[in-house]
Amino acid sequence: MPYRRLQRFFEKLMASPFMQMALFFLAVFLITGGLIYLFENSINAQFGDLIDGFWWAVITFSTTGYGDKVPVTFPGRLVAVLSIFLGIAATSALSGSLASIFVERNSRARRGLMDFPKLNDHLIVCGWKAHMRDILLDILQSSDFGDDRLVLLSNIESDKVEEIKEDIELKNLKFVRGDYFSETSLKRANVQNARKVLVLADTWESSIPSEIDSKTVMTVLTVKAIARDVYTTAELLDRKYASYLKHAGCDEIIFSRDLSRRILSRSSVTNGMSHIIHDLLAGESGSARLTTASIPREFIGKSYSQYRSGFQENHDLIVLGILENTGTPNRMKMEALRNAQKTSDVSALVTNLQKVKELAVNRPIFVPPDDYLIRPHSMAIILESRKDRP
Repeated sequence: MPYRRLQRFFEKLMASPFMQMALFFLAVFLITGGLIYLFENSINAQFGDLIDGFWWAVITFSTTGYGDKVPVTFPGRLVAVLSIFLGIAATSALSGSLASIFVERNSRARRGLMDFPKLNDHLIVCGWKAHMRDILLDILQSSDFGDDRLVLLSNIESDKVEEIKEDIELKNLKFVRGDYFSETSLKRANVQNARKVLVLADTWESSIPSEIDSKTVMTVLTVKAIARDVYTTAELLDRKYASYLKHAGCDEIIFSRDLSRRILSRSSVTNGMSHIIHDLLAGESGSARLTTASIPREFIGKSYSQYRSGFQENHDLIVLGILENTGTPNRMKMEALRNAQKTSDVSALVTNLQKVKELAVNRPIFVPPDDYLIRPHSMAIILESRKDRP
């Protein structure tokens, strides 16, 4: 088996135009260097050994022509003329090949036909929505992802993606064209090494909510089948599909229509609610941003009041609560299951297993009591001032 793999590797290598050209150059260097040494060695002191012949061949073939070694015999000069003409032709062919490769690569990238096997710790955005440019810009502004670690996976026409990339902040956006629920397309986006996958309710190919949500569920199933530990967030239009996403192992579900409905209803009874929510989520300069922050290890197992007291002198940060059980459901439940089994008491074991079953991932607790004990895998819900930010 190793021999056959090695054989296939060499066959593929030899079929490469670059390798063929490299072998051609090597053959020319060896032949012309050997001939010039053969013809000049006994007459011309400039060619004292075979290394001098190879040096002359390289300089002449590349049309550099230092003039430090010059053939004096007729056969040697004939070899020099042939080497110069071959060098001019080969240089032109090499330049044309390189230009063709770069043009083809750029064309493939524009059409979304490139693969990204070396990409790592990136975000894959699956699907397409109206105002896609604004969505991607918001992602960049509110995260540590750069546009070079942002992959758009969609069946949208490449022209629309090029329009988005005209924005200087999105010029390095990577595009994979294909069905975002397809295993092949997700692997081309290197989902195995991604940090996060965001599945949008794609309204471009269909406007029927059931079809849109079905594709979302299929996408999450495929992602989890390929890379189970990749954090996946999915947007749903209809809540009845939530159970399917939970069974698929989706880490976070966004009910966009419910969110819009609740903002509308709250704004009808509370003055300024829509502005409050907008500013908290936007986090623009001069306002505050709602975010989460890691909790230092020394506060795990300590009370909420002890942790909160550390922020009293920092007027730019306000702790609003605790986000429990952060991380992927699979990891959280596996760890909780191992901890639950560390007892010999059968009744306690049954109780612990029931708690594992009811474990709620990413559960927010706003303004907990002072004696609330901070558990492992928790994060702080923070209101952060943005007044000093550009």
